[in-house]
Amino acid sequence: MENKIKVLQLTDAYHPTVDGVVAVVDNYIKQINKTDACDVACPTFNKKSGFLDKEDFKVLRCRSVKAPEGYRSAVPFIDRKFIKTVKNENYDIFHAHTPFLLGRKALKIAKKQGRPIVATLHTQYHRDFERVLGKRNPLVKFMVRFISKLYKKADSVWTVSNRSVSFLRQYGYHGDVKVIRNATDYVFPENATELIKKINELHGLENQQNVFVFVGRMAMYKNLKLICDALKILKDKNVEFKMLFVGGGFDYDELVEYSKTVGVFDRCIFTGNVKDRELLQGYYLRGDLLIFPSTFDMASIVQIEASAHKTPAVVTENSCSAEQIIDGENGFICKETSKSYAEKLEYLCSNPSIMKTVGENAYKTLYRTWDDLGKEVKEAYKEIIKEYKNKKGKN
Repeated sequence: MENKIKVLQLTDAYHPTVDGVVAVVDNYIKQINKTDACDVACPTFNKKSGFLDKEDFKVLRCRSVKAPEGYRSAVPFIDRKFIKTVKNENYDIFHAHTPFLLGRKALKIAKKQGRPIVATLHTQYHRDFERVLGKRNPLVKFMVRFISKLYKKADSVWTVSNRSVSFLRQYGYHGDVKVIRNATDYVFPENATELIKKINELHGLENQQNVFVFVGRMAMYKNLKLICDALKILKDKNVEFKMLFVGGGFDYDELVEYSKTVGVFDRCIFTGNVKDRELLQGYYLRGDLLIFPSTFDMASIVQIEASAHKTPAVVTENSCSAEQIIDGENGFICKETSKSYAEKLEYLCSNPSIMKTVGENAYKTLYRTWDDLGKEVKEAYKEIIKEYKNKKGKN
């Protein structure tokens, strides 16, 4: 029987925070623990949140400090207990989903213990730095150089889409990159009609035509103003529609106010955070289209979740979200303007059968489960461990 491996995932984004990276890490752990062993290292959280770790695997919490936009950043160099615990667990491979202090500490431990480390790029960090620090701030270049060191020294570098490889090149990494696309654990529900009815009753959408949905963190950098501006064009043309903004986030209030400013608040429904997974399925099912104009996301899980419910996405050209989309076949592509989105939406509202057909094609071509991804990840880990041992043996 093949020996089991023991893996440690390291991330600065973890519960009680909810985002795409958290979903990825959670599902990596879930899949690996089916046959092997996997734990997670992550920041401590604000105890006032009332959150408790109740996982059946080890959650190694590292002392942390506040980070921008509601996140926490682990500071392992002031947490000896945490470092000692990680070292004593004797992991076979480390997987850093953060290039910051936690990832850098994992790199040092891995090299000292003679273990390989994988580093995954999940986000456009340079844009994060520019947004928080300002585009002309010299600290932006410093931070890019800082994070690049992890990727340059890692034994294997992964990312989540082909287009995101270019960001690694911008950060100065020019080695091999493995693309591991994200997935979902949703399946098309047997009670789809019932879930749609529930959303209709909850929001008064019975017989409502042209229901659009955006799911995710309410962050204006995801082009949320563009959505509102496009909706305003449709409204002025007397196109009937309703827009569902599903989720919460640090820009939630700003988005609500902007919808009022441009005059589309009456056509929008803001749900806030939706923790009920079945209810979230209802929103995907009720939407005729997922509107996702973000050029920031590198591999949006919500796009895959929408495809699991046969809901096609409208995305921006040359974005990572458009990478697997063939316009008019398994999704729709627009230029990054409110006019382009409005024109596409107006056309589709007049041709509802196209949305249905494209939604079916999205389900066939874009839908991918974590079970499929889990097998791919475990095989990759074992190959990396094998190659690392062989390389050490030759040195």
